[in-house]
Amino acid sequence: MKKHLSITALFLVLLFSLNSCITLAERQKNDYGLLESAVTFSSDKVIGEYGDKIPDDFDSDKFIHIVKDKIPDDYYHALINYQIDVTPKGSYYLLKAYDSKRLILFDYSCSPEVDGPVLLEPGKYDLYHLEIYDICK
Repeated sequence: MKKHLSITALFLVLLFSLNSCITLAERQKNDYGLLESAVTFSSDKVIGEYGDKIPDDFDSDKFIHIVKDKIPDDYYHALINYQIDVTPKGSYYLLKAYDSKRLILFDYSCSPEVDGPVLLEPGKYDLYHLEIYDICK
């Protein structure tokens, strides 16, 4: 009886753990999709503000300041949940998003979709030479 009870308890713990992992993975995937949408939606707002001349001192703080009241709240929260790094490139900019210290996404603002969904396609991108993915040059 004790053996049967122990096996049942172990089975329930394993089942609960598996379900928790699936739920966490699904939530992370949804959060990442929201981040991708926020990044692409925000680029239109920045271009609307500056046109085709992104200031040389444009950075992540200015990016967040510009988009804060121009994008839906869930997009804004998706952006501020990650470390965002923005580098001006003249008529466009490069945005990089980090989860802690790991690059998870990059995007050149001139393209209609995210250029580097790094988290979804690990190993696909040369993270030391992002300029090779710059279709805006």
